[in-house]
Amino acid sequence: MRSPHRTQVDHADAAARARAVPGTWVLAGAYASMQTAQTAILRIPRAERIPSYEPAGAFEAYAATTREGPVVWVRYVKGGSYPALPERMTVRIPVATGPVLDDVRALPVSVRPFCPVCGGPRGWDNVSPAEVSLRNIAVTVDRWANPCGHDDVHADVLAEALRTAPRPVPGEGRTGGGHHRPNPVAAGPFRLAVELLLQAADEDPGTQAEQGVALLRLHGHQEAARAVEAQLLTNDRLTARQAAQLLTTEGAALRTSPSTSHQEATA
Repeated sequence: MRSPHRTQVDHADAAARARAVPGTWVLAGAYASMQTAQTAILRIPRAERIPSYEPAGAFEAYAATTREGPVVWVRYVKGGSYPALPERMTVRIPVATGPVLDDVRALPVSVRPFCPVCGGPRGWDNVSPAEVSLRNIAVTVDRWANPCGHDDVHADVLAEALRTAPRPVPGEGRTGGGHHRPNPVAAGPFRLAVELLLQAADEDPGTQAEQGVALLRLHGHQEAARAVEAQLLTNDRLTARQAAQLLTTEGAALRTSPSTSHQEATA
């Protein structure tokens, strides 16, 4: 769908501003569509049809979606070594969970490293722990400062994480140090819950099952959350990946039980 906004980019000005602050991302301008923005970020590093960015290789660029439409940011990198933007950033935010939202936990979520307001880089490189109180419960979460000055609100970050979560690709993904990777398809009724736990474990191998329970409840997988919580009563060191394996085993058993088989046959 085409944005109602016209492309508004002065490449000569953007290149000059970026050269003045090497290694710092600067806003090049707004684009009418993400397609044209993507074309621009391919041409800018090569200085193809845009001589303001010569010589080739002197600039980097990325495109981001904002509330006002697509934008392109650039930075001058010739002669320097600067950290690359991560594909996503994982942070802990406070979330009320539980059957009646009466439990507060720190939930790790993954979002794109771009400010949703202006598209500038988020403060992915200055994330630090901080203690906050929610419903009189103290939890340790993460805080960060965005260079653009726009603050992220935890509720908005959660909504963004749920809306933009990357979908697992069948047959792909890390195996967690050589361990067998559970097959979501084999989990039957718990398939989506297992995919969710594996995604969280891939993004942060240190994710624990307790955090996974909060994630499951937020996505509406109440039965899967209860199954993991039951296991946590006897093993409070359970990881999210182990919880995924547990749900795969239990889901497979449910799938092959006589009552479940009958229900599937008559559905």
